[in-house]
Amino acid sequence: MRELKAARKAKGLSLADIHERTGMDRSALSKLENVADENPTIDTLLRYAGVVGKRLQIQVVDSHHVQKWLV
Repeated sequence: MRELKAARKAKGLSLADIHERTGMDRSALSKLENVADENPTIDTLLRYAGVVGKRLQIQVVDSHHVQKWLV
């Protein structure tokens, strides 16, 4: 979420802007950005990422490699 929050700020978007473009609740967006143990759905991440000009990428690798969740 750090990357998405940084992308939002870099685009000059407020949480109100994200709310308007995604229909997601403002308090939920704030928690998403600021609560470390939030567990957002993939749909939520896809919607947020799309608004800030990013895409969600999930990568599955062999178990002896570190798994990466790239946003």
